[in-house]
Amino acid sequence: MLKNAFARLCAGMLIAVAGASHAFPDKAITIQVPFSPGTTTDVNAREFAQVLSEIVKQPVVVDNKVGAEGQIGASSVLNAPPDGHMVMFTSNSLPVLDPLMKKGLPYNPIKDFAPICAFASTSNVMNITASSPYKTVGDFIAAAKAQPGKFTFGYASAVQRLAGELFQQAAGIKLTAVPYRSSLVALTEVAGGQVDLIFIDHVSAMSSYQNGRIRPIAVAGKQRYKAIPDVPPASEAGVPGYDIHPWFGFYASAKTPPGVLEKMRDAFKRTLLSPATAANMEKRDLQLLPLCGDEMARHLADDVSLTRRVLNKAGIEPQ
Repeated sequence: MLKNAFARLCAGMLIAVAGASHAFPDKAITIQVPFSPGTTTDVNAREFAQVLSEIVKQPVVVDNKVGAEGQIGASSVLNAPPDGHMVMFTSNSLPVLDPLMKKGLPYNPIKDFAPICAFASTSNVMNITASSPYKTVGDFIAAAKAQPGKFTFGYASAVQRLAGELFQQAAGIKLTAVPYRSSLVALTEVAGGQVDLIFIDHVSAMSSYQNGRIRPIAVAGKQRYKAIPDVPPASEAGVPGYDIHPWFGFYASAKTPPGVLEKMRDAFKRTLLSPATAANMEKRDLQLLPLCGDEMARHLADDVSLTRRVLNKAGIEPQ
């Protein structure tokens, strides 16, 4: 009897240890941002990390791994242990646009990542060097039509490139695309006049607006943003086809155990729906997008289908 009792005790201890080893989170969580510090992706990740840390009672740190238009940061998540303690926060550039616009990716953005929760959608703004003589979209389009290919736009992600391509299609002009390693470098080049334009969200460009080196002249879509209320939407500026709204989300390795993913989604959704996150949304003119798990996967699939149609119409082939 003593032997059986001892065996049951040992078995119970093993089960407890096994359960503890699968606890989440049992250490610091790292949010991998595959883009530059200071971009809207980075800023939102850092604000979210503070709120998430309070909810899960563990440290949450943000790490920026820049390069290859996000591929270096994404690969680092896949190379980490799939235990839920390393996640990626990115715009739809990586999971939606990269598979449609790039050849030879080192991973499959759809199959290799598991959706945790979507976060929010934001603006895309046509920004021009402040010293440019063109004050309106109409002025710029007239000049670009007179000199096809002369004007340039910088980009550091597939979303930024797609926005530039959409604008060209809508305006009936030809621009020259210039790739950059990071959005910060691209913004600096536009501010210095080395490149004419950049199509990026207003949060990422805000410091350049404030120091007067970059000027926003049109917002994609139909709505104005409180942070830049004098900037007309594309529908009013005469280029309604310039309509793109980047969105952001959290992803884990697809090898993460289902039980851990469930706990992650619960913690992340509670963070998304918290008053602190709502305040941050309001502050940055973001539209909350609290879709988790299968709901996020469906939203992603719909975006892939829509983007594929847009790219086919624009004649953009994977490169």
